[in-house]
Amino acid sequence: MAFTQIYVNLPVADLDASTAFYTALGGVLNPQFTGETSAQVVLGEAVTVQVMTHEQFGRFTSRPVASGAIESILALSAESKEDVDRLVEAAVKAGGSEPRPAQDMGWLYNRAVDDPDGHSWELLSYDASAMPGTPG
Repeated sequence: MAFTQIYVNLPVADLDASTAFYTALGGVLNPQFTGETSAQVVLGEAVTVQVMTHEQFGRFTSRPVASGAIESILALSAESKEDVDRLVEAAVKAGGSEPRPAQDMGWLYNRAVDDPDGHSWELLSYDASAMPGTPG
């Protein structure tokens, strides 16, 4: 079995701010799954983010909805270092924050960005063939 898509569901305090953040990352709003309590933003052919108010998100679980704590770090790959920089800068301008400096290992470049609710994303570009220890 192979998975073909990932749907990331996130609780958010401000639906409009979160929608602006994810569209700044290059996402496209899917009006079919967008309303007053949630918005679906398609980030790529295989990646979709569904942001929901805490109340809406709570309807899908009997557990408390986390707020202020980190529960995961999600990662998205980009075509180039320049794309990573452009996307992070757009995300910060749209209300996100950059929690640490960029990391450049030569073969891998990444930057972290948190959305307005603190959900953490790594944006990265890499060349696996240039990774140390890779047979050449």
